[in-house]
Amino acid sequence: MPEWGLLLLLLAAIAIGYALGRIDRERKRRKQAENLSQEYFVGLNFLLNDQPDEAIETFIRALDITSDSAETFETRITLGRLYGRRGETERAIQVHQGLLAKPSLSYQQSLRVQLELARDYLSAGLLDRAEALLRDISKAENNIRFDALALLLDIYQQEKEWQRAIDVARRLLGKGEAYYRNRMAHFYCELAQQSLDRREYHDARDKLREALDTDRDSVRASLLMGGMEYDQANYRAANKSLQRIAQQDPEFVSESIPLLVKVDRKLGRFQSINGYLTRCLKEHPSTAVMLALAEGIHRSQGNDRAGRFIINQLVRRPSLKGLYGLIDLHLEQLEGSSRENLSLLANLVARVIASKPVYRCGQCGFSGKELHWQCPSCKEWGTVKPIRGIEGQ
Repeated sequence: MPEWGLLLLLLAAIAIGYALGRIDRERKRRKQAENLSQEYFVGLNFLLNDQPDEAIETFIRALDITSDSAETFETRITLGRLYGRRGETERAIQVHQGLLAKPSLSYQQSLRVQLELARDYLSAGLLDRAEALLRDISKAENNIRFDALALLLDIYQQEKEWQRAIDVARRLLGKGEAYYRNRMAHFYCELAQQSLDRREYHDARDKLREALDTDRDSVRASLLMGGMEYDQANYRAANKSLQRIAQQDPEFVSESIPLLVKVDRKLGRFQSINGYLTRCLKEHPSTAVMLALAEGIHRSQGNDRAGRFIINQLVRRPSLKGLYGLIDLHLEQLEGSSRENLSLLANLVARVIASKPVYRCGQCGFSGKELHWQCPSCKEWGTVKPIRGIEGQ
């Protein structure tokens, strides 16, 4: 055979060998990807059935199939989250740090891993490390920065760095203006409360005005402003702030009534708030408003008229607090055994009232006897309100 024929045959053999090798490698790669995909979906099924232990074992098997496949990125992210969910924060950090060290990560993938690592640090209480990562991610020119800013906001709330929280919330306004304006107003109120505690009234007033400029429906700012003006003997200004609450959120009118009555007495004209209270009772009835009106009637027209007023209101809107107010009113007129019997009933009603929560979170259902502007359970702001109905307002 001529030499050129042998050369051609040799080249053909090399080409066929290369092609066969490539086909074999492609077949193995497809088989590998198929196995990885199967393990991945098995793991997801375990997650959906709330079986995190089995899910973790499945994802680890998936990672053992290959360490170079692009599909392993999502698997490692999920595995780290599972460790975090189980409270194994150190292992979650190891998974995400190991993934972050891979030079093959794209810019977007790197940002995602850094975000997961920041979450791990938060769970571990390493706030400084989490903050440093999140501040870098928040500079990114894509939507992942909003996730970073939301986590930064959580950190600043935990650390009570209210001015920083305001700055971050302002950058989040585009993701929910009403939601973040409400939060910013509460942060300004936190700063105002700090100033009030230091008796820095001028600074407190500025912060409360900022709160109302940010969220005109900030009940908390109006209550704080009313209290501050009362302490400063600015009774007309206090009256104006407290009556503004009926337009901001009528459910909180009951919180303003005790101070509003004190303000009106300082002004020496109790009848002046009758019109306001009457409108509130008609438009947004509550036991606190009804009892305040009954007190005015008692002062000006006597026990009988006040008693009849309370009875008429209880027929329309029965409440334990209203019943207690009626009993207390009648106790003044009785003596001897009748007074003792009615006093016993009053004590029983008072004990029932004392056993009931006064406030409830509309977000998670948390209830208690103290008004929390930030729910201790779900951490939302402004969701805890007075309970209404027969056992509340």
